[in-house]
Amino acid sequence: MKVKACLNQKKAIISSLTRLKNKTLEDINELDSSELKIRKNRFDTIGEELKTIFDNLFSLAGDNEIEDYILEKQELFDTWEEMLILLDRRVSHLNKTNKNTEVTHTRNSDSTEIKLPTLSLPTFSGVIDEWLTFSDLFQAAVTNNQNLTGAQKLQYLKGVLKGDAQKIVQSLPITDGNFQIAWDLLKERYFHKREILSSLMKKLMNISPITCESHAQILKLVDSTKECVRLLETLDLKVEGTADIILMFVIQFKLDSTTRGWWERSLDSEKIPSLSELLKFLSNHARSLMTEGYGVKRNISNKKVTLVASGFQLHCTYCQNNHNLNKCDAFQNLSVQKRVNFVKSNNICFNCLTQFHRKSACKSTNKCRKCGKSHHTLLHFMTPNEPNSSIPRDANNSVLSASAQVFHPVMSDATNTDTGPNPPNVNNPSITSCSGFDSNSQVLLCTALVNVYDSFGGTQLCRVLLDPGSQACLITNSCLERLGLPRKRAHVRISCLGASDTRTNGISEIKFTPHFTSNISFVTSVYVVNKIV
Repeated sequence: MKVKACLNQKKAIISSLTRLKNKTLEDINELDSSELKIRKNRFDTIGEELKTIFDNLFSLAGDNEIEDYILEKQELFDTWEEMLILLDRRVSHLNKTNKNTEVTHTRNSDSTEIKLPTLSLPTFSGVIDEWLTFSDLFQAAVTNNQNLTGAQKLQYLKGVLKGDAQKIVQSLPITDGNFQIAWDLLKERYFHKREILSSLMKKLMNISPITCESHAQILKLVDSTKECVRLLETLDLKVEGTADIILMFVIQFKLDSTTRGWWERSLDSEKIPSLSELLKFLSNHARSLMTEGYGVKRNISNKKVTLVASGFQLHCTYCQNNHNLNKCDAFQNLSVQKRVNFVKSNNICFNCLTQFHRKSACKSTNKCRKCGKSHHTLLHFMTPNEPNSSIPRDANNSVLSASAQVFHPVMSDATNTDTGPNPPNVNNPSITSCSGFDSNSQVLLCTALVNVYDSFGGTQLCRVLLDPGSQACLITNSCLERLGLPRKRAHVRISCLGASDTRTNGISEIKFTPHFTSNISFVTSVYVVNKIV
């Protein structure tokens, strides 16, 4: 009877050991240090009870039963020892983690404690081109979080799904194993490279073009383009080679005419730019516009016309009919001076009378048939000794006297202005002036277009008047304010400016380049006046 009682006690203790073992293996990662200590004490108690029971059995059992009890005891105590070792390792791990936490807390003890806002999880409603972004964010926040169980991850997943995406997983029970099943179902439905690529390219092509030189529109274009490029790279589709060039031109065609002009002037004529170079230029250009007066739309007072050749066709810039300017009867009936003025005001080449280039870039080898110089015959000023003289006349239509010392305009490559024969006693062929003092005398001065650097590092197109007789360089108040350049005090009397004296409003310094190249630049001091003429 005593042996039977011992066997019943052994059976109960073994059952307790098995239940405690299974429970410990199931929730060991969720137990804290105090709970682990209690659990270890329970194993110690069971171990003492087993030892007592087997000692009693050894004293009561026969010789043929002893060996079986010894083997059974060994197996049970092996299991018991394994659980103690597992608990000790878990306690050691927690102690190490707590120690690191204390060190970190000590290092940050002097820092101000800041409560960060709770991060919200991204939502997904089944729009296919939003899958990549949602997938990356959700995996970083939830899927890769080792502290969450599969059931918890699935619960989070169901909470952020909307619409059609929610219907795919709504029937799955909340269990650890179903999270991966739910994620695979979503991935199978929405991760299709071809469909995502088609959606991305459609989005790229439908990016709104820039309607004006606005930093907000430029940055929106840059951000939208970079987003599409990043998503393409997520699909292992590198934007390089021919694809890079094609995308660069797609974005370039979305620029407004002013921004495209700045972009073209920044390029090397031989090198094909990349998409990254275009986006970098646009980012820098937008930063230069992000100042007061430039934040919404850049308004420049001087008018500038961008001419684009869309195909060759005969078109007269004077009468708008289908013939070249040099064949226009109405243009030929004008005086030489009016022809010259028309050519200047419409940016027409003085050599071949066509648009889209300057005289310095003209490839025509034709010369004036009357003087042999590099201007068109229709723009030739004739001397008094030539028939049909077209020399300037006064208001009474009489030829100006020689005492007026009329100097005809002289061409120079620096000004891109047409020329006539060089007058006597003129040593500088790049400017014209009148040194006479007759009140009836006429003075013809050259003008030129230059790019002047403003206070933001950009350039603005300005027209300059070239007067070789002037002892100082002048700039108007309105031009200096548009450039945003600083000025210093300087009150100087300027004589013979528009036949009257005037005083300056200060002095400044400008840097400028020819409008057709930025390879050379000039710096000069300029006096500020209300107006030039």
